[in-house]
Amino acid sequence: MQVGWAALCAGLAVLVLAAAGGAATRVGIGKMTVTPDRLVAGTTGNELSFTFLADSAPVNGTTIVDVPRGWTKAQRSDPAGPGYVELESSGCVGTSISGIAGRRIVIATRCPRRHEFKLLYHRAATPLLSADGYVFLTQTRPLRAPRKTPFKPLGPRKQPVVKVRGNSAAGLFMTITSYATAGVPFNATVRVVDQFGNNAADYTGTVTLTTTDAAHTVPAPYTYGPTDVSQHTFTGLVLRTAGPQRVTATDSHGFSVTSGPITVSPFSS
Repeated sequence: MQVGWAALCAGLAVLVLAAAGGAATRVGIGKMTVTPDRLVAGTTGNELSFTFLADSAPVNGTTIVDVPRGWTKAQRSDPAGPGYVELESSGCVGTSISGIAGRRIVIATRCPRRHEFKLLYHRAATPLLSADGYVFLTQTRPLRAPRKTPFKPLGPRKQPVVKVRGNSAAGLFMTITSYATAGVPFNATVRVVDQFGNNAADYTGTVTLTTTDAAHTVPAPYTYGPTDVSQHTFTGLVLRTAGPQRVTATDSHGFSVTSGPITVSPFSS
């Protein structure tokens, strides 16, 4: 599972606060931003631009950027291929990509204070899994540091983070009980999902519940809005006929999903 933005902040906060009086030495120098910072799951050909700024002091050493799993691996061999990376040194003359190891981009950095360079990541494919934040973890280390000196991550609010949201609606997914008691209300949660199983983006259709039980009580149809994030829990669903029953959710765009058998037991006082 990918490391989310909240988890990264918590982890980096531990690093920053781990040693009293020495907190500042545990954080790398600089700030990295990324554009765009919101993309759609399962898309290809995305062009990302990372900007590194030596905000508080000069950076003379090595910067590493780790590409999260699920994204196209960075490469330097095929300029026309997916994941090709290049660097524009701009005000950081002498800065260049010195190598790629697995998912790690290694940058020889010569950047005066308040100067910046850009890392361009071409034709990238996003992960199939949506997430609040994929962190391209960025760390620095001074040029003449001892060999075993660890890299220091940039501060929690100085890391480049890309939010990946769901793709367009491709179907419905329902969470519902497989056992019910006649006459006792229960709930059903209906998610509108994309082709990868994420909650779909920008869904505003209407979902209606029906059931095989002729004596049922079902909630009214519900129209999804932006704050629902493609998910709604229907409350007050009642089945009254003992035996196996099923519930079907259908939306205004023609998607539908039917539950497995729901065993309805007679009510006993």
